[in-house]
Formats: sequence, structure tokens, C-alpha cells
Amino acid sequence: MEIIKVTALVIFAVSYWGYHYAYLWFPGRRGLDTKRSRVDRAVCSWFRSALEERSHLLVVHQLRNIIMAVTFLATTVVVLLGFLFGFPAIGGGETTATLLLEGYPFWLIVITLIFSFFNLLLSLRHFIRITFLIKADIEPLEAITGASAEDYLSGLFIRGNAQYTIGRRGMVYAMVVFIWYLNIWAFMFSTVMVTLIFAVHNDL
Repeated sequence: MEIIKVTALVIFAVSYWGYHYAYLWFPGRRGLDTKRSRVDRAVCSWFRSALEERSHLLVVHQLRNIIMAVTFLATTVVVLLGFLFGFPAIGGGETTATLLLEGYPFWLIVITLIFSFFNLLLSLRHFIRITFLIKADIEPLEAITGASAEDYLSGLFIRGNAQYTIGRRGMVYAMVVFIWYLNIWAFMFSTVMVTLIFAVHNDL
């Protein structure tokens, strides 16, 4: 493997997996004041007011909209994977199919999309669990979970939202990998720029 290809893979891994896991989990454990931590505190207050006012139906309606969005994205990932693996059979010429299916870009796209898909499924699991537990009796729920109902439900939402973020952004990074077919330097530059855009405009 050429050094330039190794460098491209490392930049992609650090930008997608490294950055997002560090940002989504490290600040919460270290108590750093980031945009994500401030949003998490707002989520806790939302669940607290919903439990106090017994406005369970509003929470379920909001979660329904989120679940529909997650389901749509997960379905889109499956369609994209099906297209990639079925490309030679649906009209791609031999030269084009060989260019697409051989080499590191193709497998990097596939791995990123599969990883994105599983994160979307996990986020769906957390959101659906909230819809079942939001109206549960508080005392038994707290006895089972060992935490207050507000903290447990908001924790589920925060974990689901984090995995939804990774899954959604994984689709963006998978599209960026296509630039590799044009120019590997443009791919590395685009990967770094996409990460900086996410960091500056969405995370900090």
C-alpha cells in the first residue's frame, strides 16, 4: 500500500471515527462546556417538564417524527449499498465497474455506510424504548434503572441522538469518499474541510 493511500485512510479515520467519538463522549465525561453538552442539559429539562406536566403524548409525537427520519436514512443506506454491489449488473460497463469495485475507495464507502446503518439502527432502538417507558410508573422505573426517570430517559435520548448523528454524518463522509476516484489529494482536503465545517458550525 502506498504511503499516500495510508495517509488518506488515516485522515479519514481520524476525521470521522476519531473526531466524532472524541467529541460525543469525551466532553460529557469530562464536563466540558460544548454545544453538545448544552443541548444535553436542555434535553434533560425537556424530560423533566414532560414528566412533571404528564405531557407524554407530546414526547411521543416528537419521537415519532425523529423515528421517521431515522428510518428514512437507514432505508437510504440500504438502497445505496444495494446499488454499489449491484452496479455491474445494472448497466455499468466493464471498465467503469472495475474502476468502482476495485481499490480502497469502494470498500471504504461500503464500510462507512454499514457503520452508518448500524448506528442508525441503534439510535432507533433508543428512541423506541423511550416511547414505551415515558408513561411507565416512575417508582418501578427508578428502582430498575437505579437512576431518576428524568436522567434515564434523557440518557436514552442523548445516546440515541449521538448515534443518529454518527449515522447521518457517515452518509456524508461516504459521499466524500467518491472524490477519491477523481483525486486523492482532493479527497483528503474535502475530508478535513467537512470535519471542520461540522466542528465550527454544529459542534463548538
